[in-house]
Amino acid sequence: MRNYFPWVLGFFTLCIVSPAKAQQERPNNAVAAVVNNEAITMEEVLRQTWREELDLRIQQERGKISDEERKKGINDRRRTVLESLIVTRLIIQDYKKKGYSLPQYYFRRQQKDAIRDQFGGDRQALANTLEERGQTMADWRKNIDETFIVQYMRQINAKRYITISPHMIEEYYQQHVHDFLTPDRVKLRMIRLDPEKSPDAEATAKDVLSQIESGSDFSQLAKKYSDYQRAAGGIYHENNGWVKRGDINSQLSEVAFALRPGQPSGIISLTTEKGAKVFYILQVEEVKKATVIPLSNNTRNQIENTLMGLESTKVEKDWINRLKRDAYIDNNLFH
Repeated sequence: MRNYFPWVLGFFTLCIVSPAKAQQERPNNAVAAVVNNEAITMEEVLRQTWREELDLRIQQERGKISDEERKKGINDRRRTVLESLIVTRLIIQDYKKKGYSLPQYYFRRQQKDAIRDQFGGDRQALANTLEERGQTMADWRKNIDETFIVQYMRQINAKRYITISPHMIEEYYQQHVHDFLTPDRVKLRMIRLDPEKSPDAEATAKDVLSQIESGSDFSQLAKKYSDYQRAAGGIYHENNGWVKRGDINSQLSEVAFALRPGQPSGIISLTTEKGAKVFYILQVEEVKKATVIPLSNNTRNQIENTLMGLESTKVEKDWINRLKRDAYIDNNLFH
């Protein structure tokens, strides 16, 4: 107990450390990076990483990770956050350089929406959270405004350069035709007899199969005997009974896709992890062979949206690279 108590006390001390306190343990005003003529402070980085850093400290205290792993996790997270802050600063600077000036109404609306979505419209809850974080209301408003500017700049830069032609859509369709393939499917019913639920499961399986072969209705027998989907007559539980090859056990799949509509399988036995044998009887009601979805209007719209996303990512990456290339960036944190 003597060794246990200090660990517990330390754990709860870690849990109640506020971000403001966590930041006070490090030089808040230290410069993490310089982007043109603007500095990014260590405080800005820690404001976004303190929770992860605290979690890593707790994991180390619990012996789940080593000190080296904790330090690596902290560095990786700080590196990611700092890179994001650098990109944000570059985009804000580009916004100002190009002379954009969004009406204040948009920013006030974003702030109002953030209070509604994040704090249920409770301004006092916002104030309490900011106090806990050691953050001012002005800092919070600035962050909301800059987030909106970044979104705006990304949208206008993407839309400005992207045009999706019919040829691009057709070429994508030909190159990714496998993505528009509807695979083989069967509409499947199964009777499952579990030895833990059905006494003398093997004998019952043989009796049920005999009744099926004598013309008894499969679904009615499933309702009477099956340990799977009994109320639904053994119909497969997803997609209204339709099964693709990878949806079920490979042995069951191999049998099911070899059956003709209306044809029952024999008795299939599978061994559980505990070594017990579970018995199955399958029946396929319908079969649908693989088909290729044609290049219809819906498919074209789907491909266009996909290409827009891909092109947007490429255009944004090129844009950010240009901003970096034309900027002075001094990353002090990882020198």
